Formats: sequence, C-alpha cells, structure tokens
Amino acid sequence: MPKVSQPFHFQDLAHVVAARNLGNRQKVLASLTLTIGFTVLVTKIIWVSLLTPTYRHYNQEDWLLIFTLSLIMLLVFALVRSAGRVAQAEAEWLAVHQALQESRAHLQAVVKNLPVGVAVAEASTHRIVLSNDQFRHLWRLPDLVSEDVAGRDDYRGYYPDGRPYGLRDWPLIRALEEGEITHNEEIWIKRGDGTRGCLSANAAPIRDEDGRISAAVVAFTDITDRKAADADRDQLTRRLLKAQEEERLRIARELHDQLGQDLTALSLGLKSLEPVLRAQGKQAQLNELRATVDQMSVEVHSTASSLRPTSLSDLGLRQALSCLVSSWASRLGITADAHLEVLDEQLSEEDQVVIYRVVQEALTNVAKHSGANSVSVTVQWVGGGVRVAIEDDGRGFDPASDAAKRSDGLGLSGMRERLALAGGNLSVETAPGRGTTVYAALPSPSPNVEAVS
Repeated sequence: MPKVSQPFHFQDLAHVVAARNLGNRQKVLASLTLTIGFTVLVTKIIWVSLLTPTYRHYNQEDWLLIFTLSLIMLLVFALVRSAGRVAQAEAEWLAVHQALQESRAHLQAVVKNLPVGVAVAEASTHRIVLSNDQFRHLWRLPDLVSEDVAGRDDYRGYYPDGRPYGLRDWPLIRALEEGEITHNEEIWIKRGDGTRGCLSANAAPIRDEDGRISAAVVAFTDITDRKAADADRDQLTRRLLKAQEEERLRIARELHDQLGQDLTALSLGLKSLEPVLRAQGKQAQLNELRATVDQMSVEVHSTASSLRPTSLSDLGLRQALSCLVSSWASRLGITADAHLEVLDEQLSEEDQVVIYRVVQEALTNVAKHSGANSVSVTVQWVGGGVRVAIEDDGRGFDPASDAAKRSDGLGLSGMRERLALAGGNLSVETAPGRGTTVYAALPSPSPNVEAVS
C-alpha cells in the first residue's frame, strides 16, 4: 500500500486573506499622491502667472517642474486604475475562495460518510493525502498516519491464490503509474492489528487539464463476510456432493451385490427348470423369462455403473474412465477413443470423482443432443493440473441461443459448479454444424492465504 501522510488539508490561505485590502490601500495612497501633486502644480502655475509680475514667461526650470508634476500625475492616475483592477480581482478571488471552502466542506462530508473506504494519493510522492474513517477502519490504521505503511510487515496484501502483492501490484499504484482502471479486484489483506480480511478494490487515475496523471483514487469494500459465507456455502455443497456420492456408491453396491446376485440365482433356477418345462411344452415361456432376467441383469449393471462405478474405487480413475467410454460407445454404436494418463496417485478421491462426473455428463450430452459419429476423450496432466477434453463431430449448437439457455446449458452449469468447488473451470467450443469440444481444467491445490506468513 502507498505511503500515508498527514490527513489532507486544502492550502492555507490565511496570509492571502490578511492582505486582501491591498488594492484599497493602493487606491488611498495613489489618490493622496495625485491630490498633492495636482495642488502643487496649480499653485506653481498661479504663482508664476499672476503673483510674480516680473516674470512674463516661463523659464526652463518652470517648464521642467510642470513636466515633472504632469508625469507624476499621469503615473499616479495609472496607479489608481491599477489599484481598481486589483480590488476587482480581490473581490473575484474572495468569491472563488468562498466557493472553494464550500466545495471542500461538501467533499469532506461526502468522503467521510461514504460506506466504503476511500483514499487519494498524489502522483508526485505516491503518498496518500486524503482518506476517510472507513478506509482507516478497514486497514486498522493508527490515529497518527505519518508512518510508511508500505514498508511495514503489519500491512500485507495477497492475491486469491496466495501470492503476495508487490508495491507496484496495488491498484492505486497501477492507477498512478500506468493510468489503469481497476474494477472489483479481490485482495486478501493482513491488517494493522494482525487480523485478516478480503477487500474489493476499485481504482482510477485523476488527470489534470493537460491529461497528465496528478493523483489517483481507490475505494475499498469489505467483502470478508461475503467470502466467508461463500466458503461456508462451498463447504456445504462439497459435503452434499460427498454424501451424494457415498449414497450412490451404497446403492450401486446393493444393486450389484444384492439384486445382481438375486438375478443370477433366478437365472440359475430357470436353467434348472428347463428339462421340466421343456417336457411340458413351455420352452417358449422359459426362453422369454430367461431373456427378461438377462435384460434385467444388464439394466441393473448399467444403473449401478451410472450411479457410481465400483471400478472408480477399486481400480482407479484411468480404468474407470476407460470402462465408461468403451461401454458407452458399445451401447450407442458410436466410435470412441480415449487417451488417458495415469493420474490416480496424483489426485485426491474427490478430484477423481469430479473428473469422472464431468466426462460422464459430457458423454450423456453427446448421446442426447449431438448426433455424433465419433467421440474423443483426452485426460492428461498439463502444467501441474489436469486437463480434460471431450470432442465430438456432431451438429454442435449456439451457446447464446434461447434453446441452449432453456436447457440449462445442456447440463454445463452442474459441470461448472463441480469444477469450481475443486478450483477448476469449464469452457466450451462449439458452433452449429461444427461439433462440440468441452474443456475442463483442474489445477493443483493452491496455497491457503491463511497459511501465508
């Protein structure tokens, strides 16, 4: 954060106010001088012309005196006019000064009562010259703020991924040096009292008449409570998803172990009855029953796999995805290939479930909407994170169309939510008649801000 100076004050104009009657004084002195000069000049003329009969003409000294007095009177007259202009300028300045005082009062009242923390820094020194009480409260600044806040360990800022802010990373500094305008940038901070919080920053430069940056303003909004609520919501959602996956696994195991075994026993029982039923001429009914049992076995196995494949827990992500893609392609008669890296040891069980569900939902979308003939699934480790790509050669769609919006983005919102809870993201490349490619990225875990010291 930039250096903080003493609270901002408008320029002290008391010495100018004390001299505000300068023009009036000039007018009095000039008028007095003009009167004295005019009196002397008239007296001399009368004396020479009327009271001294021996002189019938002016000599050189008389003309010099008259010329000098006339010049002095002209200069004094000019001074009187100048003093009048000075007095007028003073009156205008007083009006401007009064307007400035009113503007200052309004500005201080507005800034002081803003519900967000506001600070202004000047470009020449990069020091904060104006801040309100809310700004000081957000940062837990002391009462005396002449200290260099940027150089202290008590005040720190971090990006959401835990990286610390450098001096030139702050929005206010970027506005001062680069003229950058910042909108709602999230900054995790360590305050002056040691507590931590999250602020939303908005910053913009202030330019003079020549377009040069003279200052910059920043506004901070405390979003710590909102981030805490979001974290609680995400934690609750993760718990719900985990409970959902555990329930799916329980149901899948029951379907596979209990109902699957019962159907197997039923199939064996029908087989043992085959000689008796054949002798009674009921072979056709027997075949129908056996076909029904076989179909039920297939459907139970498919339902159990869709709920939660046991291979994901027993064999790992790579094998589970391979089985998913091959069985899906075989069931729909679509050509599919899978390029899968061994990621099981590098990913948590939660992340493996997220990737599996994303691929599963993407393949479901292909089967329902694309009309594709071939699909390619790629899962690989790239740059410290997992990158998933599901590409088809189907009809594609327009993501901005009303139909796509009404269908909830073809299940994309659920995929995005799952990935977001794990710190990942989803993107889609598609166009009508050009197929669809779904990209999912799941980065490696980021350091926790709270753990940074």
